[in-house]
Amino acid sequence: MKKYLLLFCLISAFFNAQKAYGEPFFPRDQHCYIGGFPEFYKDFHKILLEKKIKPCEDKKEFYVAFVLIKPDNSAEMIENFSSQDNKCSYEMTKEVIKDMDKWIPAKIDGKPTASIARILLYPDDLFENYKKDYVLTDYMKPSTFDIENFRKEVVKKIDFSDFGFKGKGTLKIQTTFYINQLGELENLEMVESSGLKEFDEMILGAIKRTIKKTKVEPARIHDYPIRAKFRFPIAIPIP
Repeated sequence: MKKYLLLFCLISAFFNAQKAYGEPFFPRDQHCYIGGFPEFYKDFHKILLEKKIKPCEDKKEFYVAFVLIKPDNSAEMIENFSSQDNKCSYEMTKEVIKDMDKWIPAKIDGKPTASIARILLYPDDLFENYKKDYVLTDYMKPSTFDIENFRKEVVKKIDFSDFGFKGKGTLKIQTTFYINQLGELENLEMVESSGLKEFDEMILGAIKRTIKKTKVEPARIHDYPIRAKFRFPIAIPIP
């Protein structure tokens, strides 16, 4: 059950939630919904039927919902990278969330605190395919992508011989990319600059060269491959 909790209220280890959304992500070791996964999906299914919400045309749509849970036990949706790719699921979830009333605010330093829960949804499972005690993670298979090995390969391709930097310190850059349904890495973007254009270009070049040689098994739900987004920060100490 613990591994499911980590997926249900997941802290993103790869970016600063304060900078991205203004609120922290939900603590790993706390429940964000009374009854956990089974109760959340059960209520979601019930509300879909009660409100007569229509399924999305794309039955294989997978959505990562970001839900802001407030100290007063209320909640609201936050748009995120997955919202743009899965607009139908986003609108559906936004409508359902309005009627969900079992949220538990996070406790940080002993006080109820507004926090963002990251919730995984495969809407087609929540209509006529819904089963008692359903949890999405029972039907998921993660990608074989190893971000730490990827990081090591990127570092190997960084050449400081022509890079001028006065003083010592650590330079950081943050990027995002997708692993598509074919297991290929694509759509590399820089989301946080180091502040030094030359350094940014050097790191992006190293990542691009590594991406070209990287192919993995994509993540799957019900054996269907899904497109997944990764955040990839990298910090380089300058001697």
